[in-house]
Amino acid sequence: MNFGTFLGFISAFAVFGLSVMLAFDDATVIIEPKSALMVVGGSVAATLVCFPLRQVTVLLTVFFRRVLTGRQTEYGKIIAEIVTLAEARRKGAKNFENATKSVQDPFLKDAAEVLFWLKADVTEAELRQLLENRAMTHFRSYLSQAKIFKTIAKFPPAFGLMGTTLGLIALLQSLGLGDDAKAMIGPSMAIALVTTLYGLALSNFILIPVSENLTKQTEEDQKSRLMVVEGIMLIQSGRPPKYIEEHVKSFILPSERK
Repeated sequence: MNFGTFLGFISAFAVFGLSVMLAFDDATVIIEPKSALMVVGGSVAATLVCFPLRQVTVLLTVFFRRVLTGRQTEYGKIIAEIVTLAEARRKGAKNFENATKSVQDPFLKDAAEVLFWLKADVTEAELRQLLENRAMTHFRSYLSQAKIFKTIAKFPPAFGLMGTTLGLIALLQSLGLGDDAKAMIGPSMAIALVTTLYGLALSNFILIPVSENLTKQTEEDQKSRLMVVEGIMLIQSGRPPKYIEEHVKSFILPSERK
């Protein structure tokens, strides 16, 4: 569980709920099914138009797997495993093969197994290109998920404004119906504005923060993969383990090297 993200969502909902209770004598005034239908239903419909269904259906999994339960990239562990591989490589192919089996980072394990291909006619440049392509494939895939959430975040405020506009049109049409209609101006106006509130809350409390969270995770993930690529290439060239350790550490700040 990503405690910081979970705490952030709880804080957002608490702030919103407390603000509503302090602003209204009757907080149930913001409970409006028609407004929720306009904002949520409209946003879902627009999302289905923009993206393939298979991408939309995976968003819920992405939210739970990468946002709520995702863990911060542990650069120190990755560096330690790279150094372990470097030391094992200098002791022979059999030791390196055994060390590869115990690697925990999936991308590092995959990259280390590729080193055995060097027995075939594969140059260092070709090996680097292969590993960098694999890293870039993950980067593009993860970044596209963040971009989808960022795009979806544009829809709720727009549909909230649309719902408010429809409410105002209906309100203005009723003004000529007599005194009873005039008495309903205040309550009707409040209901119309609730739709805008729903749109702003959904976008700014959930969708935009999720998008930024995924973008940050993607950047950290790509940095760790580039560290792996560089480490594997140095292992292949036979550089000393201590040099390899210091070289891959150069990808991160001193505070991140613990």
